[in-house]
Amino acid sequence: MFWNLRNSIDFLLRQHVHISRKNYKENNEDKNSLDFTKSELELESLLLNKYNFYYYKNNSTIPNYCQNLYILNLLDKYLSPVKNEKFSILDVGSKNWYYVQAEYSYFKKYCNELNLDGVEIDAYRLYSNFYNRFEVAKYYINNLQGVNYIPNDVMNINKQYDYIIWILPFVLIEPHRFWGLPDRYFNPEKLFEHVYLLLKKNGKMLIINQGEEEFNTQKNIMSGLKYESLLLDNMFYKYKHERYLSIIEKE
Repeated sequence: MFWNLRNSIDFLLRQHVHISRKNYKENNEDKNSLDFTKSELELESLLLNKYNFYYYKNNSTIPNYCQNLYILNLLDKYLSPVKNEKFSILDVGSKNWYYVQAEYSYFKKYCNELNLDGVEIDAYRLYSNFYNRFEVAKYYINNLQGVNYIPNDVMNINKQYDYIIWILPFVLIEPHRFWGLPDRYFNPEKLFEHVYLLLKKNGKMLIINQGEEEFNTQKNIMSGLKYESLLLDNMFYKYKHERYLSIIEKE
């Protein structure tokens, strides 16, 4: 009861009082100090060339560059889109969308026109440096044509998408509460059902869960659908908890 009451009040305030410093910016950090293994260095070179990712290597912090490489490698390894004139992509629960450069660089290679939407229900959550998620996201999406950050509930999204990416959905109540969301927004089955309806026929949804309990809960939610799952490696970025990938193809 206490968690829900506190989160409900705080969340309501965030939605109506958008406190943040302005003009968030990060400085580039020298990547020569990266402690990549030989296989990581070889893979980095492949990804940099294949997706023209050199610009971001020279214009990012070390943690953010490594996190984007992690996502770029994941997409390169487990997706194989056929080139098309136009792709429409949805990223669900984007937070501050620190990995958008990887998504953009990957999908832009396979189409002439890209529409990439990121939706975040708690976009005005404030960090300790007094920037909120929205302000930070504006920095990451700057100059990316066709990219939109949407501060809204995904339940209010009704477009159709070729691909949907969903990193760490709240399928357990404890993380949901820990990150400050009211209990009324916790309905993982209903949420998944809605997001699945946004996927076009023959489209694909990529879901990343952390920890075995979350992954097993996710599998129960996806029961009856065609999907493949696997344990991810930690190439480029070492996360604290094991991460699992599920790929759903809509028939």
